[in-house]
Amino acid sequence: MSDNRYIKARAAVIPAAVGAKLMKTGVTISTRTGDDGDIEAGRDVSFLVLPSNNPFGNTNRFTDILGGSTYTNNWVIDWSTYNGTNVLGYFRTPQTTAQWNNAVTNSLGTFGTFSGCRLPNITELYNIINFQNGNGTYLYLLQYAPFNITDVLWSSTTLNTQPNFAWLINTGSPLVSYEGKGGVYKYIPCRTFTVTGTILS
Repeated sequence: MSDNRYIKARAAVIPAAVGAKLMKTGVTISTRTGDDGDIEAGRDVSFLVLPSNNPFGNTNRFTDILGGSTYTNNWVIDWSTYNGTNVLGYFRTPQTTAQWNNAVTNSLGTFGTFSGCRLPNITELYNIINFQNGNGTYLYLLQYAPFNITDVLWSSTTLNTQPNFAWLINTGSPLVSYEGKGGVYKYIPCRTFTVTGTILS
């Protein structure tokens, strides 16, 4: 086998790269060389801007299901999660406070005409926190358009060592904490959408 063939044969068995960089935190203010605001490590141009167009032809990370910003049906599509086939959407209106089991059950319903919903896990909730909005309090980390949420939110993630507790996003310190599943907090459902052109189903 010639050297060229050997190189091609070897290249064919090297697995393709998988995954993607983590998202940016949203922080753009730097206090010194080498900090987050200086480096702004992470995926996308900024917390709200994609490096290339979403299927609707704009670079907005968050859009409604029609590619705009009216959010009349309360679904927010997060194009940073788009893998070429599917994308994650969040129903941005916090639901009435509930114990964890009820939050999980109620999230399995239909929201804004879309069924197949669920309670997001803690990573999915953490992914939409914008740390630029801190302003000295955790209250503002989800208080940005299109979410504007100031409530503690349940996640679907159970604490591994204590199955009667679940993780949540807090509006105080600590930002990510866990509480007994008998506590009552608000929640937002999410859903995985299939993308066909500019049709989300």
